[in-house]
Amino acid sequence: MRYAIGIDLGGTNIAVGIVTQEHVLLDRDSTPTLARRPWQEVAADMARLALALVERNGLARTDCAGVGIGSPGICNGRTGEVVYSNNLHWERVPLCAAITQQTGFACRLSNDANCAALGEVAAGAAKGCKNAVLLTLGTGVGGGVIIDGSIYEGQDSAGAELGHSTLISGGVECTCGRRGCVESYASATGLIRQAKEAAAAHPESILNDGPISARSVYEAMRAGDAAAKAVAAQYEEYLGEAITNFVNIFRPEVLLLGGGISGEGKTLTEPMNEYVKAHCFGGDKSYVTRVEKATLGNLAGIIGAAALCLASPAAVPLKLQPAFKDYLWGGERLKTEYGKRTALSPLAESWEMSCHKDGPSLIAEGPYAGRALAEYVAENPACLGTKHRGGAFPVLIKLIDAAKPLSVQVHPSDDYAQRMEGEPGKTEMWYVVDAAPGAALYYGFSKEVTREEAAKRIADGTLTDVLNAVPVQAGDVFFIEAGTVHAIGAGILIAEIQQNSNTTYRVFDYGRVGADGKPRALHVEKALDVARLCPPARPAGPMGRPETTGGLTDTLLAECEYFTARLLAVRGSAPLRAGAESFHSLLCLGGEGAVVWNGRALAFQKGDSLFLPAGLGAYRIAGDAQLILTTL
Repeated sequence: MRYAIGIDLGGTNIAVGIVTQEHVLLDRDSTPTLARRPWQEVAADMARLALALVERNGLARTDCAGVGIGSPGICNGRTGEVVYSNNLHWERVPLCAAITQQTGFACRLSNDANCAALGEVAAGAAKGCKNAVLLTLGTGVGGGVIIDGSIYEGQDSAGAELGHSTLISGGVECTCGRRGCVESYASATGLIRQAKEAAAAHPESILNDGPISARSVYEAMRAGDAAAKAVAAQYEEYLGEAITNFVNIFRPEVLLLGGGISGEGKTLTEPMNEYVKAHCFGGDKSYVTRVEKATLGNLAGIIGAAALCLASPAAVPLKLQPAFKDYLWGGERLKTEYGKRTALSPLAESWEMSCHKDGPSLIAEGPYAGRALAEYVAENPACLGTKHRGGAFPVLIKLIDAAKPLSVQVHPSDDYAQRMEGEPGKTEMWYVVDAAPGAALYYGFSKEVTREEAAKRIADGTLTDVLNAVPVQAGDVFFIEAGTVHAIGAGILIAEIQQNSNTTYRVFDYGRVGADGKPRALHVEKALDVARLCPPARPAGPMGRPETTGGLTDTLLAECEYFTARLLAVRGSAPLRAGAESFHSLLCLGGEGAVVWNGRALAFQKGDSLFLPAGLGAYRIAGDAQLILTTL
């Protein structure tokens, strides 16, 4: 059975619960929020309670789909950030990243009212409904909207602020600073204000017998007090108008009332149903939304927060389908030896794992089959891991077949590329999968040259005379930092791990022409702006030595701020783990096998590329295969 942790984060208390896949609350705990302290301390308490509940209930970490959080304020579910919460005194708090880092679980976030609405749909009064609206009638008026079984969050996950839609233009000032909001009239605060005004105008009313609350107004009404009856009738007209507006906009199956006033039950819902039927558009000719009381109370937020994770597909390895490039220097080996299926000829590159707009890879199998990897990442941002600091997908992985020499190129740094091209720079690593006898590549300069000399040699065709030509064989490794002039020679097949960028400055192209019969464009000035006109600082070769444990030989190929790449030689079985910090990318260069996790297996063979989401947990590679493992 799958479980998820639901956290209802409030300005007063942090409530945490373990929820089953049937949306049953298994156990819960809470602690004061103490919201004035640093947010990091609040997050630490949330993580501590979550882990304690998992341990207390004897659950394995792999049993948990993740942590869902309902927070007050504006929450960006895509980035996992609490953008603004006046209740918590927070701005731009990366809450999901912090919780994932401290618990090891994937984390999802939404507004607390949204989570309460989702909880009622999952296990409460709206269970089984695809479309529902929840209004919480308390100090203010909150709300959540469920459309087709999912929370409606709108742009940047800001949600629907139902309480701050206008009911009476120019009316009573609202706490938000506007006038006439639904909250000013339909909240418990609004009802109490109206009752106090009536009590002052009617000294004989029993409303004057004690402190006025929403409950005391209805108690006075039931006792026959005329002023209280008038107040209740006016309040119900305000609330009825608001509900009718929301019914006309969303046409939900059910509209639920939660919060303190909803405790009146049928005393409130029956007149609301009558009002909606009488006033909603087409009320006498079509389905009329039911108005009912929410039933989960304070548990709705916990269950709904957990449902954020339970509604998401379990983390599973994804086999990818690459994007293909038919550059003029390519060959046919990616098709004949690596099983790439495309009509393109020649086939120069297969972009094995890519979320770049110039060549997005697709998901080949499973529930996401046919969709772009970028879509999966956008819907499941935690799959990248806590080391990803936001922004674009971090890496791009390719197979490159150079039947002819590539042009001499150089890549810019991040600063230059962002300023000039609007995307990251490009640092990359080459692993030589195969090389023809006598094959060579260019890796930096053989000596230091000036910009003037480099420009002159580009113009007169002698640039290669001062480049560092390196003979290569299978297994060689080259770390190409941004600014390193380089070129892959003919007869070389490369696996390339690089930053997610397609910015390349062509320095020299041997006088070749493109498909249009014209010389291919050079980018000399930009290239000279960024090029290191000297020998490479780093010698060729892997950064680590082979380490063998059991059936696994692991060699660190390259490690930098952008990626870590390792060569894995598996003979039999090798245990690995995709923790919360990073996804795993597996590119099979030879042999075959399977990724085995949670009693399931995904087979792979030479040429296959797999994406394993962060938080997948323990897995093993079974078979006889050579792979490149890339992580952040």
